[in-house]
Amino acid sequence: MVSADAEEGKPHFIGRITELFEGTDHVKYFNCRWFFRSEDTVISTAKLVDDHSHDPKRVFLSDERNDNPLDCIVSKVKILQVDPKLDLEAKAQLAADNDLYYDMSYTVPYSTFENITNDINEISGISSDADSEVDTSVATATLLDLYSGCGGMSTGLCLGAALAGLKLETRWAVDFNSHACKSLKSNHPKTEVRNEKADDFLSLLKEWAVLCDQYVHDNNAEAPPSMDEEEEEGELEKDEYVVQKLTDICYGGIDRKSCIYFKVLHHPSSSFLVLILLLFRLL
Repeated sequence: MVSADAEEGKPHFIGRITELFEGTDHVKYFNCRWFFRSEDTVISTAKLVDDHSHDPKRVFLSDERNDNPLDCIVSKVKILQVDPKLDLEAKAQLAADNDLYYDMSYTVPYSTFENITNDINEISGISSDADSEVDTSVATATLLDLYSGCGGMSTGLCLGAALAGLKLETRWAVDFNSHACKSLKSNHPKTEVRNEKADDFLSLLKEWAVLCDQYVHDNNAEAPPSMDEEEEEGELEKDEYVVQKLTDICYGGIDRKSCIYFKVLHHPSSSFLVLILLLFRLL
């Protein structure tokens, strides 16, 4: 949640960022879903009794959204979603550690309010500043987005699934366009975004299954000797290295042989620590 520049003398606008992107003019933008203060709604024109007042920390979530330059963001704002069934004292206690809170939505064209019991944007995978109560009975599923682009279709699918009572998360995404991958990663930091051909990624999955069948054993007694055991038996030959761990994996690539490549971290016993690409030849 952020606050954004408003007219001089007016309080800052408040909104939830739903997308970050760079335009064709090379300017960075954000798409924002706006919150309304009570004075920005139809309440401001209502005739109220003298002793009535509205909680200044309470705002209303609308469906109004638009694109704005990134540099108009003023600050980060902590906004908590609370259960509309709670009494005022309970809401105030929950919101004590936050800047603002909301429990209702506001529809601008019809000047109407509605209780919010489940915020589907939370389920879409877009990050928020406060954790809402999650119904553990909701079914969950994960999604691999091939030819993902900036992730618009998978985001829409997650939102639609939420309406049907399914919590769908984009866990992996693959696209050959590096700019699209960067945009998707910015909007979905928890998603594993891979910048490669979809064909290479599918080949990787097949070859990985072969490796697991060959080297992963339920019975450790059947497993081949470890690198430490082999090292004790004798010195390493030329062009042999001790690997501490694998840090990444891919299949093929531009101007490279179509096979599995590992990115590895050398073992501390080596004379230096480096990250290298090793060609893993399947026998």
